[in-house]
Amino acid sequence: MSLLGLELDNGDILLKFVETAAETNGALHAQEARYRPHSNPPPLHCHPSQEERFQIIEGGLEFIVGGETKIVKAGNEIGVGKGVYHKARNPFDEAALVRWETRPALRTGELMRALYTAGKARGGKPPLHEAAAILREYRPEFRLAKPPALVQTLVFGCLAPFGRAALRRT
Repeated sequence: MSLLGLELDNGDILLKFVETAAETNGALHAQEARYRPHSNPPPLHCHPSQEERFQIIEGGLEFIVGGETKIVKAGNEIGVGKGVYHKARNPFDEAALVRWETRPALRTGELMRALYTAGKARGGKPPLHEAAAILREYRPEFRLAKPPALVQTLVFGCLAPFGRAALRRT
């Protein structure tokens, strides 16, 4: 199923899917991301099986990639390799427009839709049991830096059944 054209908004970032796994035969997921001024970053995370590229079209973003802070402004881009922990935010007074690509696509569109939908009623953050279900389901696409992997496996494994049940009701 194609998610082309889907728009998601968590209050900090407005996403619009412009190329998805369905259109690219799984090679690429691309989205336009409009970061609002002074946006909050996601938690530090990595994509174990994917690389990302961010092309800044307007404004600028602050990235933390592999422990280093980098400011990337319009006309420039930054890549993030597989398994590299990172996060990004807009610390500036103006919005930033970014083309954000993930290769291979895997289930990036579905992951983003699940996270944004689950977090919609809670200011962008899903309840812990729903986040556990989502993060367990999408392990090849997304992994948190903290808590340690073993703790994530144990805790998310215990909470995921409750989260899946709650997600089915929504």
